[in-house]
Amino acid sequence: MKKVILCAVALLVATVGFAQFNDSDVVQIGILNSSDVDQTGLFNDSDVNQIGLANESEVDQLGILNDSYVAQLGAGNNSNVDQRGRRNKSVTTQIGVLNYSEVDQRGRRNVSRVDQAGILNYADVDQRGRRNDANVYQRGILNGAAITQVGRRNDADAIQLGALNLSGTLQEGRRNDTYALQVGIGNLAGAHQLGRRNTNTTLQFGVGNWAATDQHGIRNDSDLLQVGLGNGSWTEQYGVINDSDVLQVGLYNFSYTHQHGLGHMSTVTQLGAGNSSVVNQHNGGGGF
Repeated sequence: MKKVILCAVALLVATVGFAQFNDSDVVQIGILNSSDVDQTGLFNDSDVNQIGLANESEVDQLGILNDSYVAQLGAGNNSNVDQRGRRNKSVTTQIGVLNYSEVDQRGRRNVSRVDQAGILNYADVDQRGRRNDANVYQRGILNGAAITQVGRRNDADAIQLGALNLSGTLQEGRRNDTYALQVGIGNLAGAHQLGRRNTNTTLQFGVGNWAATDQHGIRNDSDLLQVGLGNGSWTEQYGVINDSDVLQVGLYNFSYTHQHGLGHMSTVTQLGAGNSSVVNQHNGGGGF
């Protein structure tokens, strides 16, 4: 009987010890701030700092060595962080009014950073796999960014300065890289990459510019710079080592590029207003 009691006590002590391996710190200064932290596993760490009025934060961590940091300054900001796996890391900073951020990470060593300053900005990060990295940086009003990455070592960055800019990124595979920079009002950028080591850079300066990029395969590269009003670009590359470069400066220029196969290269330069370009290149290489 004595041995049974000692075993029970030892089990209780061990259980309490495991429960203490998780760490949560919450600091709230203001009125009607709300924080909900749920940690299950070992060595998970959560830090929440809220200063202002009616900010809301929810952190859910399941696994080992996940790390979350949320800082909110202002009124009505909302942050949701859900991490499951090992050594995932999330950092969210919100300054302003009614900004919203949602981070969902599954796997190992995924990293997410969301930095919002302004009013009614929206960020959504969803990562599945290992060592994916996502960064959202927003300054202004009503900007929206969504990043979804499935696989390993994919990297996505969305930077928005202004108002009503929208950016969407979907990457599936390994070591794909997307960088989107939007400065102005009402710019739209969308990118989908499937495969390995594809890269996409979209730079938009102005009002109402739009860009769509779809790349499937290996080591395809797309680079786009838009400066002005209402310029549009659509780029499709399917295969291996295809390269597309587009420069648009002016008003309502349009470019369509489609490359399918192996080793195609296209350069489009449009300066002025109302120019239109279509590029189609095919061969038997690539296998996509």
